[in-house]
Amino acid sequence: MEKEPKQRLGASDKPRVPQSRPRSVHQDARGDLSKPARRRADGPLRSGVPAPVFAIVNRWERVLAVGCSHGTFANPDALRAVLRFRDEWKPKHRIHLGDAYDSTAFRTGAIGGKDSDCTESIHDDITNGARFLSDFAPTVFCLGNHEHRLVKLAEHFNEIIAMAAYATLERMMDAIGETPIVPYTVHENGWYNLGGYKFGHGHLFGENYLRDTAETWGNTVVAHAHRAGAAKGRRSDNPTAFGVGTLADIPAMGYASGRRATLAWSHGLVWGEVCGDKASLHCHEWQQGETEWRLPI
Repeated sequence: MEKEPKQRLGASDKPRVPQSRPRSVHQDARGDLSKPARRRADGPLRSGVPAPVFAIVNRWERVLAVGCSHGTFANPDALRAVLRFRDEWKPKHRIHLGDAYDSTAFRTGAIGGKDSDCTESIHDDITNGARFLSDFAPTVFCLGNHEHRLVKLAEHFNEIIAMAAYATLERMMDAIGETPIVPYTVHENGWYNLGGYKFGHGHLFGENYLRDTAETWGNTVVAHAHRAGAAKGRRSDNPTAFGVGTLADIPAMGYASGRRATLAWSHGLVWGEVCGDKASLHCHEWQQGETEWRLPI
């Protein structure tokens, strides 16, 4: 007996797959349960299960901040210690907080006779300050009050003073090339924001300069007062201010030698890691008269 040929099912005759029974995540598009489901390059699994969302994890980046090296008055041992630490720590962010130069001859009180500060060598100040900046290779440079002194004098009514200040400042800034420069001001543009902290030269001094800095600007890293350390601000957001101290040869700074507060000055640096708006920072201090210059790591 001849078999009747099979009739093909029309589209309307095909059996319907119950919608209440979704295909297993282990079943591919052909219904083969022996193969794992494959993910499309642009989205969900072929099984219909959405692709998992992978979080982008920010990496922690190393940071090193120093300041107040003061050009011709720099302490060579302090500079070498900082450069050794930079080479070992290998920070991505290297911030100089200003006063890389001392600009002694341009001080307001420098005008006078042959024994006044106006006789201090501008050439030596530029040479020494530029050498350390070139070696340290900052990724950000914050103007300090000693550099800002020249910014103001460049607009002096006396053209001789204005031109001398402008030419000197131009030579000073040659050492950092295209490195971003943060102006010296108490306002928002006077700070470099990184890891939830404001990095800048600083404006306050006195026994509680770090506490007052934290209470004024929040989390901050500053130089200016030449005393390394850290302090909390009395605010509900619990801010911290770090001070990097100075890298200067403290006894050599004659204009500060008659102040009792100078005895509290110290050398130091602030180092740590940042990630997004978070930071883990530490202050390392060297006392005046340091001879060993041990590093924090």
